Amino acid sequence: MAAEQCATTALFLLISICTTGIEAATPSIVQSPASVHIFEGGSVTLNCTFRLTGLGTYSWRRDDSPIDFQSPRYKKRIMKADHDAFSSRKDASIQIKNMTQCESGTYYCEIEIMGKQKLTGIGTLVTVQHTCDKLGSLKTHPLDWMWVAVAGGVTLLFTLALLVVIIVLARRNKAYALLVRECSSLNSAKELELPQRNKVRNHAEHEHEVAYSHCRDKEGKTKKNRPPLPKRTMQ
Repeated sequence: MAAEQCATTALFLLISICTTGIEAATPSIVQSPASVHIFEGGSVTLNCTFRLTGLGTYSWRRDDSPIDFQSPRYKKRIMKADHDAFSSRKDASIQIKNMTQCESGTYYCEIEIMGKQKLTGIGTLVTVQHTCDKLGSLKTHPLDWMWVAVAGGVTLLFTLALLVVIIVLARRNKAYALLVRECSSLNSAKELELPQRNKVRNHAEHEHEVAYSHCRDKEGKTKKNRPPLPKRTMQ
């Protein structure tokens, strides 16, 4: 009984190892995404990873037309995986910039190993739409854009009004502070000037009193020294 269980377990492990080895040795290419939709002037990234052993090269084609990476049409517009990415990470992805409508089609990734084995991916369907169609799609929802414009205008007006209120309040506070400062300076000057005025006034009053007293004394002396008038006699 135990021997049968051990034999069954060993057979199962042997089948699993063989299946895993076959799957690991099976070459494959994975492309993503399956399809992509962009507008003219945009960029598209075509991902391609593979599972193959050995040295090799990769290439791309659009429908049945091979893509020449060194041609003037693609040389400055295409970015491709370098040799290290291709050999170590098994990556053959590319990026094409400034796409045009005539470049719509299905793009295939092809991997060739030492001229013996060549595999092709399932392809990525790229649809490049004209820019006018993009403008047309924006015009299909004019109300949405209108509400966005209204909301932006209201927000702008509110912000401007708030700024005006802040500026007016700041100026009023500045003017009030200046007025308070001037009033304080004026009160201080009056407080300093009042004792001086009182001193001058008291001195003048004292001199006036002295002069008045002197005049009274002099008038009294004059009356005492004046000779009496002669008496008139009746004839």
